[in-house]
Amino acid sequence: MMHFFNPLLSHWATQTGPSFWLPAPVSNFADTVDGDFYFVYWVSIFFLVLITALLVIFMMKFKAPEGQKATSQNDHNLILEVAWTGIPVILSFMMFWYGYKGYVAMATAPSNAMTVTAEASRWLWNFTYPTNGAVVPGASEDFNEIRMGIRDGSLTPEAAAEREAKVLEKAGLHVPVNTPVRIKVMASDVLHSLFIPAFRVKKDCVPGRIGELWFEATEPGVYDLLCTEYCGQGHSLMHSKVVVHESQESFEKWLEVAASYDETLPFEQLGEIVWKRKGCVSCHSLDGSNKVGPTWQGAFGSLRQYTENGVAGSTTVDEAYIEESIRYPMKKIADGYPGQMPVVKLTDKEILWVTEFIKSLGK
Repeated sequence: MMHFFNPLLSHWATQTGPSFWLPAPVSNFADTVDGDFYFVYWVSIFFLVLITALLVIFMMKFKAPEGQKATSQNDHNLILEVAWTGIPVILSFMMFWYGYKGYVAMATAPSNAMTVTAEASRWLWNFTYPTNGAVVPGASEDFNEIRMGIRDGSLTPEAAAEREAKVLEKAGLHVPVNTPVRIKVMASDVLHSLFIPAFRVKKDCVPGRIGELWFEATEPGVYDLLCTEYCGQGHSLMHSKVVVHESQESFEKWLEVAASYDETLPFEQLGEIVWKRKGCVSCHSLDGSNKVGPTWQGAFGSLRQYTENGVAGSTTVDEAYIEESIRYPMKKIADGYPGQMPVVKLTDKEILWVTEFIKSLGK
């Protein structure tokens, strides 16, 4: 039976472009996942049509005259009963078997796979490359601005593509083509889920646990990376990109400069870059509007009311307070805001730049 259906599954799995349901497949798992998906899909469609048609036919053919009472019927057809029990059992077993084989393959990464750590927090991604310690942001805010620019007409497709390419120089998940890549996923605050539709891979990010998925991208290009576990107000904005480099050399060249900064820029400009890269933009506005956290406009030098270990207090927002709030975000919770800021790993230089940026926003 399995050998009979294998050619059919292979036919369903030969999708080469985007379909109504799925984007174009570009990973080693795409054919397997697509084959399983379309097998379940068409079996479901077949039985939906069959059962609905029989229901309508039987309703019309065996409709009793008005006023006739129902009669008891206790005979049965053994062959029919075996058929309508046995066929669904066989199909269910096949669905399990093909799904199980695919799961085992997706859960077992090759020993030579390149490792990248993906850390999720509200509402951003950070990708760490152990080979050189580079921590690369997902840059969700930048991609959201580009997407909104296309929608409202302020960006042409050409301008949007150019801006996206600029952002991707130092953002997003980058991998080489035809290379096994192991992604270790984790979350710093609440449940998230990493999903790359074109690769057909998905893994939940659970606080306090390290999950794992792997894939091998088969086509160079830029692909969507999404969060598919509702994680709060900014969930729909928590997306990034995957860049598949055309060669190992191209990837390694990118990795050399991935997390660097142009330190010839003024400190306040570098601080604005950090504000975007590290996801501060998700919770702290620059225009005085309230988001999940306090606005940075006019913050420096102002009086901040807070609660520490259940005790109310106040302090002036200065360099020491800013550094403490970054390193120990749950120590002094600003009044009127929930205590939910994750620990954002910034270097001493990045903290200095952020502080100067906040200073530049006025008092």
